[in-house]
Amino acid sequence: MALQLEAAIFRMRISCLLLVMVSAFACNPKKYAFERRVSCEEGVSEVNTNLRKIFKPCREYVFRARYWDNQFNLISDDYIWMMATGRDWAYEPESQDEIAIQYAFDSTKIDFIKQYTINPEFASGWRVSEVTGIIETEETVWMHPFRSNQYLFTQVAAFPYVKLPLERSTQWTSRGNNYENWGRWSNHTLNSTYQVLDFEKVETEFSNLDAWHIKATTTADFGTSINDFWFSQEYGFVKMVINNYEGQVLIIELVEVKDS
Repeated sequence: MALQLEAAIFRMRISCLLLVMVSAFACNPKKYAFERRVSCEEGVSEVNTNLRKIFKPCREYVFRARYWDNQFNLISDDYIWMMATGRDWAYEPESQDEIAIQYAFDSTKIDFIKQYTINPEFASGWRVSEVTGIIETEETVWMHPFRSNQYLFTQVAAFPYVKLPLERSTQWTSRGNNYENWGRWSNHTLNSTYQVLDFEKVETEFSNLDAWHIKATTTADFGTSINDFWFSQEYGFVKMVINNYEGQVLIIELVEVKDS
């Protein structure tokens, strides 16, 4: 009964948020600019066995990221650029490819956005760019989330992750540990449960796409976070609706894809 009530509240919150988003679309034209000065290589890795069908080397993605507080007041509306470089990720070259990420934001709003952090003990500067890793095999597609700046709390929500092949009602789990240097999240275990809900049409600013809808719930001692995301077999993780344990909401959706 408790889980059903929690699900009903979550659906109600998202429904209310969608009403807010209608006006946001009307008032926010596309505004983003990235340097795109990141080299990429289209050769085949000699270290790992990633397929590189979705995360093709040199394929550029742009996502729109909108972040609300727990009263549905808009905190930020920014853009994120991502590209697979075609190289192995230096930290785990045997399993992960490297992706380059750039964050577009208004530097004058940083202090305002920082007021809403749910982990003030985590000391981190504001990043313009970073590199991290992804996995794309016959059995698994997985990526680190966008977790810098105001998106830090995606570290304690379920990571974008699917186990293939996908079928309705399929479930899987994952377990993670935050060790030192994560502020109030240090030394906590994160348990995530993923469930495939349906194969459906999802609307993004890029296009209406056929995608698998997956609901992932992450529990930790400090609270529960939910990541509803949509996975396209052509473009990967095209939309994510993350509701953190403090009731804040982050919606990340695909805006642009550019193949070399």
